Amino acid sequence: MKMASKFIQIEFADSRIKAADCLRDLRDATESASLNLYSRYNVQLEVPMLIGNNVVLEVRVPVDMVSSFAIGNHLRGVSAYLTKNCNGRYNNHLVGNRLLVYTEIPSPEVKTQEMSTVDRLEVIRRVAKLLERSDEEAMDYISKILSILNDAGE
Repeated sequence: MKMASKFIQIEFADSRIKAADCLRDLRDATESASLNLYSRYNVQLEVPMLIGNNVVLEVRVPVDMVSSFAIGNHLRGVSAYLTKNCNGRYNNHLVGNRLLVYTEIPSPEVKTQEMSTVDRLEVIRRVAKLLERSDEEAMDYISKILSILNDAGE
């Protein structure tokens, strides 16, 4: 099945709260909503990315649905997750029964810093050396690396 990508910027309807500050919750909500969307409509939601100060979500839609794809209707599961599963943290930010605002944007410019294969292998070698050690200093470094990877959603 051919898919088309749409890029959606996510913001809260209440301007007092920024989506970038809630990225972890938005990722969890998107993961939850993606299961339902994929099983019902073959719509795929990618992990929300932080691009600049904006949260951007890639939505992969079957080509035959692109012209009739309604962003808000299909992504209402994200808002529902946030209001039901985040201990009421977002309930005071509803504006006219809306929590999130979705805006379709052109394909974002994602700046990547290319790392050479040699440099990547060097990083792997150094992490492997850390894993071989069992001293306190090595364990601290490994914990920091794992924390960074968890924050990055890896």
